[in-house]
Amino acid sequence: MHNSISQTLAVAATLMIGSVTVHAQDFQTKVNLPNIVGATTYNSVPDGFDPVAATASELQDFGYPRRPEQSDTKAYSRWLQAVSTTRITPELVKTDRFHRPNQRTGTSQTVNNTAHSTSGNWSGWSLIGGSPVFDEVVGLWIVPSVNNQFSKINGYMSEWVGIDGNCTCNDLIQDGTEQQWTNGKATYYAWIEFIPESEVIIPNFPVAPGDVIYAYSAVGVKNGVITGFYYMANYNTRKSVSASLSIPPKTKFSGLSAEWIVERTEVGGSFTNPLPDYAYTYMDDAYAYRSGSTHAINYSAGPNENIVMTQGSTSLSKSFAQDANSIWFQWLAY
Repeated sequence: MHNSISQTLAVAATLMIGSVTVHAQDFQTKVNLPNIVGATTYNSVPDGFDPVAATASELQDFGYPRRPEQSDTKAYSRWLQAVSTTRITPELVKTDRFHRPNQRTGTSQTVNNTAHSTSGNWSGWSLIGGSPVFDEVVGLWIVPSVNNQFSKINGYMSEWVGIDGNCTCNDLIQDGTEQQWTNGKATYYAWIEFIPESEVIIPNFPVAPGDVIYAYSAVGVKNGVITGFYYMANYNTRKSVSASLSIPPKTKFSGLSAEWIVERTEVGGSFTNPLPDYAYTYMDDAYAYRSGSTHAINYSAGPNENIVMTQGSTSLSKSFAQDANSIWFQWLAY
């Protein structure tokens, strides 16, 4: 992800800290999950490891997100805050839920570089196309509080960043938080995913309403295999987790779109469950990166799409720009 994705990286990085040689694989654990390929956790880092001084390949091999250019002051400062948290070993648990690609229902005319469209499961923004391909996406959001207290229904929504899923492709690399209202109460959790495989949750990385979450999803080459890399930091708890998933069988990485999304989660084979009332949620640092670059691209800096979630003629959720790199989402209906 830090070099061109077509470049095969070394099997295991080595790092000299003082007079000690440290091997990256000693700080990784392979996790066996049913029907999930190549799940790996990145554990506590070696004493003396400094993300600021590390090379791009060392950051990848030790499970850290790409270091932005220091001239991108905001992106760099948020990255520095995220990598300065205490990293814990994530627990990974497979579920049967999915955060699906865009289920498009319609598109209207393009105005000022932005296409306006509707979707059955997405609301938010997507950058589309261009060259080189997208290989990393970043977002920072405040976990919203959800409820359905005025309607006795169960509802599921997720907030995430991802690559692909809004293109003619069969892959989607993403991580985010789930906010749901079931059996009269709200629950929250963090997850990662590499479509077409299902969601993998991280139960020992708790999230709660009001927590500020920094998340990135990226694609690179690990041991000769296209791999999705994930890093999430909770600024409130000062904890972070890092993991990777190998590309699923019969799947091709495309890198043709990058997304910042509020979604109706697919549960029990359906994404048409009610959308819980989240009121508003705010996402900042909505950046993407192209392969081989450390320059942050704002979510609307190129051809992009603003997506409204609908069911029939009813709009359920929409988003609107705060500024060049931050977005508001608004709940409209169940």
